[in-house]
Amino acid sequence: MSEKIIVVTGGAGFVGSNLIKKLNENSITKIIVIDDYDERKLKNIKDCSFIDYISYKNGVKEIGEQISKYDISAVLHIGANADVLIRDANIMFDLNYEHSKFYLNYCLEKKIPLIYASSSAIYGNSNNCVIENEFEDPHNVYAWSKWMFDKLVLNNIENYHSKVIGLRFFNIFGMGEFHKDKNASLPHRFYQFINENGFIDLFDREILRDYVWVEDVTQIIIDILFQDDWKNGIYNLGSGTPISHESLAQITTEIFVARQLKSSGDDLIKKIAMPENLLGSFQFFTKAENLEPRIAKYTANNKEKVKSYINELIDFHQ
Repeated sequence: MSEKIIVVTGGAGFVGSNLIKKLNENSITKIIVIDDYDERKLKNIKDCSFIDYISYKNGVKEIGEQISKYDISAVLHIGANADVLIRDANIMFDLNYEHSKFYLNYCLEKKIPLIYASSSAIYGNSNNCVIENEFEDPHNVYAWSKWMFDKLVLNNIENYHSKVIGLRFFNIFGMGEFHKDKNASLPHRFYQFINENGFIDLFDREILRDYVWVEDVTQIIIDILFQDDWKNGIYNLGSGTPISHESLAQITTEIFVARQLKSSGDDLIKKIAMPENLLGSFQFFTKAENLEPRIAKYTANNKEKVKSYINELIDFHQ
């Protein structure tokens, strides 16, 4: 692919800003960022190189008019409304389905690659996170909005004459998620709990989820963009190795004790009852199945990467 201009949606957010940094590290600076004007997120791209910034809140018509001024070579569609507590399907589907459909149609018309973020939320509490309809069980409107776009992509994929690849992100952690509040990764939340409250609130249910480091995620996206032998379709992007919430809490407390920030780990974890209103929409188990080997080579050793991340958070805030 000749160097033209790459669009990164959600570019000021957690994954998007890390993706721009990774592109910059690969000497790619002709980037258009599409996001909103949240001041907290803008800090993520303070040291990034890009050529324009467009608010998604202007709507797809305005976005289309603005990007039409440029020679776009690819769209990396990372942006989404990921607030699982939103119940208004119209709000969720407008941003996650209609905007995604706009980028798909744009890329197909221009015959340029579209790489987009799907979500493991589509699986709900399925025992098998496999990209097949029988294993997909969305539990909230966020998951349904992601499922709907995946279906649109898969239903027409044989007719595409350019690269269209969706990545079902599992639980991503890493630097740059400080603005996400309750939607931040659990390693980040557990770090915050101890740092701010002195202990971790842990639900009294067995919960195991698949975690993947943002550095691995962004490298995989760049590989897919520039390697021509990826088949169009949807791929799981996780580690294949779930970690329990309890294990994550123990990892976090052990690091605080080892670094002499806490004298004992005995009182750093407090179990609490899970609220009844979460039971029907909460994922208790995720594990990325059937990982593409080129993805799996990056995402292994996720527990060690979580440990490194907790230490990095401590170092950053000291």
